[in-house]
This record gives sequence, structure tokens and C-alpha cells, in this order.
Amino acid sequence: MMRSKYLVLSMPFLLTACLDSSDNRLDIITPEETVQVDTVPNVALTEIKTPQHTLYQPGQPISLDYSISSELLETQNIGVTFMAIPKDKVAQLETEDKPEGFNLGVHHIAQLESGAQSFTASLMFPNQQMPSGEYLIGAYVDSAKIIVDEANLDDNRSRGHADNDLVTYAQITMDAAHYHDFVLDKATVGDGFAMFPDIGQRETESEGNPSQKHSDIIGHIDASKFGNTANAADVSAEIIIEDQAYTAHFWQEGKEHYAEKMRITFAQFEQSHYFPYDIAINGALLHKIQQAFDPNSSENTLDIRFTLHDTSEFDEADTSNNSFTLEVPYSLYQDTTPSDELLKKHNLPTNTTASNRAARSAPTDEMGLTISQQTSDQFVLLDLFGNTYGDKSKVAVVPSFLSLIILKATDGGYAWASSGGGFDLYMFDDSVSLFSAGASGIADGANGTLSYSMGVSLLGKSLIAESDSVTALDESFKHDWSEEQKLFSTTFTIAIVPVSVSAGIKGEVGVGTELKYADQRFSIGGDILTASLDAYATAGIDLLIASGGIGIDFLIISETLSATAYTDISKAISDSEITYGIDVSNHMKAIEGELYLWVKYPGYEFCCSFPTKTATKTLYDTGALYNKTWQMLDYSDSFKF
Repeated sequence: MMRSKYLVLSMPFLLTACLDSSDNRLDIITPEETVQVDTVPNVALTEIKTPQHTLYQPGQPISLDYSISSELLETQNIGVTFMAIPKDKVAQLETEDKPEGFNLGVHHIAQLESGAQSFTASLMFPNQQMPSGEYLIGAYVDSAKIIVDEANLDDNRSRGHADNDLVTYAQITMDAAHYHDFVLDKATVGDGFAMFPDIGQRETESEGNPSQKHSDIIGHIDASKFGNTANAADVSAEIIIEDQAYTAHFWQEGKEHYAEKMRITFAQFEQSHYFPYDIAINGALLHKIQQAFDPNSSENTLDIRFTLHDTSEFDEADTSNNSFTLEVPYSLYQDTTPSDELLKKHNLPTNTTASNRAARSAPTDEMGLTISQQTSDQFVLLDLFGNTYGDKSKVAVVPSFLSLIILKATDGGYAWASSGGGFDLYMFDDSVSLFSAGASGIADGANGTLSYSMGVSLLGKSLIAESDSVTALDESFKHDWSEEQKLFSTTFTIAIVPVSVSAGIKGEVGVGTELKYADQRFSIGGDILTASLDAYATAGIDLLIASGGIGIDFLIISETLSATAYTDISKAISDSEITYGIDVSNHMKAIEGELYLWVKYPGYEFCCSFPTKTATKTLYDTGALYNKTWQMLDYSDSFKF
């Protein structure tokens, strides 16, 4: 956009070069008068600062402070390209279509502002052979040529080297020797807290690798690697309690056991990658956690220290960035009956009358626990499971399952059995309750009747809501859903290109439940919940000069939850005994595959060339660590009263 700008002269007055001959009068321009000067939009590179550290190797990151000046421009999505070129060949930046330099990347300026502006660019030396020696790093502002009719293109670039004016260059030295570095960027635990069984709930003597298949802590780490020779590392974790460090154990993908270290492999250079972990603790460590727990404290915490171990033959450039320590609040769970809120979440009837609660209240969210409780006239057996799989800022799923038996010593015996499950889906830090299903039945031994209820909900809409009271029952429920749903949207910026993403799920979920009541024996079971859900996404490019799209082959979850519960109250009157049993098994695979965005855009090469640049943003490139089949509960007994 062009416009006129008025320059107000700051001198007290201005004498003209001649006198008026008619009256010998001297013309004077007063301070109130103005001179109109036509100006046009322009942006200029004004400085690149040489970093304090000036010796670099191929594959190493570098940060550069630089400044520009802008006039009459409010342009968005400006790119600044940086190139390192041997000092004796720097003239090629102005004379050659393809200068003999090395591209360090592009810095994105979201919005130009009037006047001087300063930025810090995070760049990378390429993973290729670079001759040792002195280099100058130059830059070009508006490398995609978005600004139209700019006044002066010469000041967009680094310039002045012929006169030994290096203000718009950074001076560095390259060492062609090998370079590599691993960086542990961050670590996350599930929803930010951990739950462990209280005293008496699990053995506390075993050492070494845990024998169970049940997770104690689920989460992920983000890590980066620099350099092109070492692409794999080991990860270890220590749980620190009262200043003592104890070894935690990782589930080994494809090996069906826990061990002290987890192997990770980096698919790409430059970008931070997601690596899921599944940690179990042995009996000795559980004992220490239990002993350190203070029930009178408002918050108990432990530390988890993750460490990357370089297993290559080369010396790592910096090992100080290989560890990350995370403080995690934790609690112990103890016998209790389920809360009404928890039952409602699974479309199950609330238990307002059976409220013999233990001294310590139940957790507000289910993390994977089995609870049993017996009083003189009541028995409760509850199995809960829930965990967060994935990164909620990208894609994550939170499956939760519940199985419940409640027995009461009322006239003739009273039995309640329930099963349920559901999925909450997260994308781009937003969430939706995707699917839930539950079935419940109550057998009354006094009159030989049974009442049952069944509920299935999809995206908050009830698909099945049925309840009845019957004297005989042999019902089967089945519901399948298969559809493509766009549920979320967000915008990413890749290089200088804004990309709008609409995402959701495709696939199918279903519920299959059988309820039977005969001869005062009530049973409920089947494949309570099945699912096969993939991520679905489309991308739109918000910059006219660019193109791009999305690459996606990504499993959110594959799940089969099988649960069977039964109660037999036929001997409640004669022998004061109710027999019961519950069997829950689960096969789950979660968060697997590749999900990335890509763009193509023009990238100016300083002199005359406009090659097409390609940039990607990887959200996921991961194998399915969470791929397990395990028996969650297999229990049968009798309740005597």
C-alpha cells in the first residue's frame, strides 16, 4: 500500500534562494507549513549480531539475534532466510544464482511493525559435510517475496562486505568434525499425578523387574537429537523418595515384560519427538512409597528423573541436557465404594444407599485399581481402570472401564452387578466425550425379580437408554457405530505458512452385552466395549503463495474389553451365603503411526533464484508402546453373612 507522508521541517524558518523583485521581499516558510514527500513501503535488514560462541560443527543448533527496520508495512508471515557461506566466497550472495553456501533455515515474523524490530532466530547447521574455516552468516528479509512494490530490495540482504562493513553478517568458524547431541526436552505423567495401592493391596517384597503387566505410571517424554551419526539412545528412570533414588522399569515394546531401560530411535533431525512410556514398580519400591506417604499432608510428592543414555561410539557434545526431573503428586488408594459421580460417568445407577465408606476417600478419577470391601451386611468388589494415552496438545485418548459387584444381606439376598466403559478424546488441547456404554442389573432374592438398565452415548447423544423390571431375563444388547467425524480445529505455522487443521476420528465403536437371570443366578458379560479408531484430519493453507497438506496413518486406539460378572443368591436364605465372580480382560493398542503436516513455499536464494522449499511439522512418528493383553481381574468367592 502506498501513501503520502508529510515531513514537518524542524528549523525555525527556511530562506528561499531568491528575492521577489517587485518588493524586495524575502519568502519565508514558517514552521506551520509542510513539505510533501512521497514515500513507499520498505523493509531493511539492519544488523546481525555475532553470537558469543563462534565455533560450530555440522548438525549443531545456533541462535542469532538480528534487527530489521520497516516503513509503511503491516505485512504478515514474513520469512527471513539465513545462509552460512565461506568468508572468501561471500560475494556470491550478490552475484550467483546458487551461492556456495549452506542454508540454516528460515525465521518467521508473524507481523511487521513500523520502525526498528529485533528478533532471535533459532537455526540449524545442516547435517552434511561442511569444510572447516571461517564463515559469514547472511540473511535475506522477505525470502518468499510477499511484499509488493517494495522501495529498495538491496537493503533486504546482508551487504557491505566489500567495504569490510560486516554489521549485517555474523562471523563464525566451522569445525568439520563429527557432532551429535541428545536433548531431553520435557517429560509428562498422565494427567499430572500418580496412584499406588495402599498397604495390604499388593505385595511389597519383590525386587528387580516387576512381574505384572499392569502399569503404575503412564506418560511420555519429548526429546531431540542433533547430528547425523547417532540416532538411538536408551532412557532410564529413577523414582526419588526422601532423597533416595530407586530404579523404575519400562514396558518393552514387543517383548511382553518390564526392564530397566527403554530404547528410543529418532526418525528425524531437528524436531522434538514424542516417546510414550509405561512404567511399573516392584514390591520393594512400592513399600518405600507407602512408608513415605503422609495421610495428614495436603500433598505428597515424588520425583521422577528421566535420563537419556548415549550408546554410540562417539562423544556426545553436551550431556548436561540429557536429564529431566519431574515432580509428581501421588496418593494411595484404599478400600471404598464407588462415588455416584463415577457411576454416572459410565451410565450406571447411583449407589446412594450403600455408602459404608473407608476413612480415606476414593480418587476423583480412576487410574487402574481394584477395591474390595466387606461389612457385616454388605460386600463390594470394584475394578476401575483409566489412563491418558498420547499428548493432549496433539492427539490423546483416555479410556476408562468399570466393573462392579455389590452384595447385601437383605431378606432373601440382594445382588447388583454392573459393567461399563468409555473414551474421552483430546486433540489440540481440546476434548470431547466420545463414547460411553454401561449395563447394570439388580437381583432381588426376596421376590425373585430383577431390574436392569442399559445406556449407550455417542458425543453426548443417547443411543440406547433402556430399563425395566422383570421376573425373568435373557437379553442381548448390541450397538455399533461407524462414521467419520470432524471434531476439532486449530492452526499451525510451518516455516512461514499458516496451516488450518480440521481433525477428528474415523472408525467404529461398539457395545455387546448379555444379561441373564435364571434360578436366582444373575450374570452380565460379553465384549463390553470394542473400538478401532483412527485419526482423521484435513489441512488448509492460509497463504496464497504456498501449498501443502497432511500426512496421516494414525491409530488412536484399538480396544476390546471383555468382562463377565455373576452373582448367585439361591443360597442366601438357606445358608446365608451369596456366591459371586468377576472376570475382566483387556486388549488395547493405543497411539501408533505417523501424523504430520507439510508445506511448499518459495524461498529466495539471495540473488536471482526462487527455488521451492518444503517444510514439515511432525506431530507423531511412533510405534505402539501401549500394545498389551492382560487379565485385569479374575476373582470368585462367596459372601457369608
